[in-house]
Amino acid sequence: VIFIYVVFLLSTGVSTERVIVDPHITAILGKKIELMCVVHVQEALTQISWEKVHNGSTQTLAVFNPTYGISIPDEYQDKLSFKTPSENDATLVLKEVSFTDAGEYTCKVVTFPYGNTQASTTVTVMVEPKVSVSRGSDPLMDGGNETVVAVCTAENGKPAAEITWVSEVFGEPVQTLIDEPNDCVTVENRYNWKPTRFAQGKQLTCVIRHPALESEIRIPFTLDVLHAPEVAITGYDDNWFVGRENVQLKCNAAANPGATQYSWSRLNGELPAGLRIANNTLIFGRPLDHNDSGTYQCEVTNDIGSRTNTRNIYILDPPPTTTTLPTTPLPHTTAGITSLAATKRALFTSPTLESLHEGPLGTIIGGAVGGALFLILLIILVGVCYMKKRRTFRGDYYTKQYTGPSDMQKESPLDVLQPHELQQYNDPNNGSLKQKTNEVIYPDYSKDVKNNEWGNVENMNRCTEGDTLPVDYYEDRMPVGTKYAQDDYYEGNDGDFVSHLDGSVISRREWYV
Repeated sequence: VIFIYVVFLLSTGVSTERVIVDPHITAILGKKIELMCVVHVQEALTQISWEKVHNGSTQTLAVFNPTYGISIPDEYQDKLSFKTPSENDATLVLKEVSFTDAGEYTCKVVTFPYGNTQASTTVTVMVEPKVSVSRGSDPLMDGGNETVVAVCTAENGKPAAEITWVSEVFGEPVQTLIDEPNDCVTVENRYNWKPTRFAQGKQLTCVIRHPALESEIRIPFTLDVLHAPEVAITGYDDNWFVGRENVQLKCNAAANPGATQYSWSRLNGELPAGLRIANNTLIFGRPLDHNDSGTYQCEVTNDIGSRTNTRNIYILDPPPTTTTLPTTPLPHTTAGITSLAATKRALFTSPTLESLHEGPLGTIIGGAVGGALFLILLIILVGVCYMKKRRTFRGDYYTKQYTGPSDMQKESPLDVLQPHELQQYNDPNNGSLKQKTNEVIYPDYSKDVKNNEWGNVENMNRCTEGDTLPVDYYEDRMPVGTKYAQDDYYEGNDGDFVSHLDGSVISRREWYV
């Protein structure tokens, strides 16, 4: 009956619930692992043992007996141990895992009267790769051919590691896998790139990922590109003038390896006297003069080669503001206020200021201003003459002589009544108004009025250019002793003047002069 009951328990899987283990454990080579075994039984516990299947046979590694204690073979004394041995916990600690420790392990529990119950776990050994980054075999030369910049290696990993690059330059990675013993793999990833000096100092980063690693590994690599010097000259601010002091030119060089020599020269002649060279600096140890103008060249040399750069220097005339005041200090004595005042008067009245230097710039500016003023005055005079000429009366100013209208002088329409003025000037005593076909209104006086006051009408109608206009009609309206008509004869300022097409006007009062 007991045998039948044990078979029933094994067939229904109850034993797996009585012994609990991890079904799979990953171990890292050289590290320790724990093989968990938790026991839940109600019957009497005889013993708990760990066994390993190796080459088709079973080998007992450790035994825990509640009565007799722990038993471990001598070859495993330093490698195996129970964590907290008891009737409910038989977790086994495996130290310094090696490749031979991979395989299947079984936790077996013996009880009475129901017999054995067990559960198994599989141990897999991984190998953490050894990672490194090294530079390529050839140095990186500016402008050279494509070459291996750096090599990132994950050595003897199990399984193979994953390698990627994070780069500030654009290159091409090439990966190689190398099989190693115990199913390990070495991964080499080469980064190929065509060197240029503009990438000097930039970084590559090798990123390694592997299951045996707690996190990814990132290894930076700094690019070291060899190149000849890049030369730049500084210190000149385009405002060097005669008399300026404490100026210098500095030769800056970006070189890899560093610069070993600096040399200065002037292309249009020898270096002026009074200059000295200190490392990469050309120092002007005296006030500037016009002889310092020229093209200065700096040559820099390193192990790769030599490069030069030039700078054009122009020495200007001194500006007027460079005149210096007397530098004699005021006396700091206690001779009295009178002595101090006398000293100040002497400073201001004494002609100690040096005369200002006259340069060509002031002459040029003065000439330009004078020329502009003369041109403006000439334009004003021409405009005045032109306007005066336009307002000049064209014709005979002896206004009693009739001058017929021409292209430049037409008969003024001011004496002619317009249609809208018909009601305003209608005078039934002097005659009716009639309108001609051209829509211009003329007053129609009687023939007697025309003969008595105007003279002979027929003669007037037959008058030609140059005949004298009859003025008897207006003489009775003139004040005694004057040749001008009365003011009430003229209707406002507009009626007092006759305009011409050329823009000139003439007063009607002049007609009686």
